[in-house]
Amino acid sequence: MSTGDPFDVFARLGATSPLAPGQNVEAGRAAFRKITKMVEEPAPPIAETRDIEVPGGDGPRPARLYIPNDAPETGPLILFLHGGGYAFCDLDTHDSVCRRIAALAQVRVVSLDYRLAPEHLFPAAYEDSEAAFDWIAGEGARELGADTARLGVAGDSAGGGLAAALAQTRRDRIKVQYLIYPLLQVSETRKVKPRLLEGHMLSQHALDWIRDTYVSTPEERADPRVSPLLTNNLTGCPRAFITSAELDPLTEEGRVYADKLAASGVKVDTDFAKGLPHGFYNATRALPGAAKAFDRVAVAVGEALRA
Repeated sequence: MSTGDPFDVFARLGATSPLAPGQNVEAGRAAFRKITKMVEEPAPPIAETRDIEVPGGDGPRPARLYIPNDAPETGPLILFLHGGGYAFCDLDTHDSVCRRIAALAQVRVVSLDYRLAPEHLFPAAYEDSEAAFDWIAGEGARELGADTARLGVAGDSAGGGLAAALAQTRRDRIKVQYLIYPLLQVSETRKVKPRLLEGHMLSQHALDWIRDTYVSTPEERADPRVSPLLTNNLTGCPRAFITSAELDPLTEEGRVYADKLAASGVKVDTDFAKGLPHGFYNATRALPGAAKAFDRVAVAVGEALRA
């Protein structure tokens, strides 16, 4: 994969984008699995990965535990929720991302395979995330080696929205929220977009499709479990690390959410990835500067969790 202009890289990927017009769901899921293998560099080594099962909102769900090198018997743990517009991606598409977070942050990571739309509509993804977190913070802590005083939630894109929602509803049990170019509301999809963005990984068509596929009514679209940006009561939420990308239609809502958290007395660390598009955590091989931008935040998140 060329390491030229990010627009050039994503323009060529755009023809097979899982969220491009005309893709069906199964083709999109296959495309995500193919694309991530093409554009990710190998993650740093870690001590162990283990496929496990955790409670979900409607029965057990697959998950994957990542343990970093030299991990103590009990230590900080992050629940990771993958992106993909609530309809795409899985444990394998974000395997390298989770390995990289575990290695750089030096904390355990549990990646959750939550139920996907359109087979499972709102609030299925949130309910799976909530049930998994409650188990991690409770009876599952010993099995996972989790220090329940140092738990984090993280996610990219739609997963970032799920993580933000959990950080609101479980604010007294979470120490850090790590939001990676998060999708924080689905009520309004018409956004100011950088030049040439339309047709890339997160087009206007994609945002409309995500909204219409996952939620059905205006009331659901405004529910804080899918649109955490619309919540006004943020006092006491955990420290936030918010990564945004310059070439991303979601950048502005990430900035607004950071401002709302800060106004409520929450400590917020923001990182602006200049010259990079939405999805760059999954494109560390293809996009110059992507790995560096990823790593600097992962290291800071780990330091905050271990403190």
